[in-house]
Amino acid sequence: MKLKIIAFLMLLSQIGFAQDTVISQELYEGKLSTMDISLYLKIQEDGCPHIYATGMYKYKQNKTDNWLLLKIVYAEERNQFTMVEHFNTGVLILTRKDGKLQGLWISPDGKKQFEVDLTKVKTSKETIEKLEEKLDLEYYYANDC
Repeated sequence: MKLKIIAFLMLLSQIGFAQDTVISQELYEGKLSTMDISLYLKIQEDGCPHIYATGMYKYKQNKTDNWLLLKIVYAEERNQFTMVEHFNTGVLILTRKDGKLQGLWISPDGKKQFEVDLTKVKTSKETIEKLEEKLDLEYYYANDC
């Protein structure tokens, strides 16, 4: 009986505390129109299994290190991302291929559209950790009551 209870508790702990699996954590740099930007993209899989993406980007001329949080819909079969800026200040529609993200940025009223061309950059573990901390902080600010 003890063995059954222990086995049940072990199974319950694995189910209850399962974490999402990180598939990739990537930093991209390049241009949104003529402006230099950096975009951090994290792709994960939950237990369902469902693959989803989270991310943020910033304009490099922004000296305050403010990032724009992105709400992302990821179409895995097409490797396409629809990214809505927090506060709905713009939309990025990007396709990932051969280490690049390319597509368009569109203003909320649809009147402005700019090309986006980003290239994946080699990133150290320490930089990824800093980006993860910043992403967590941006989610905290966006969802703090």
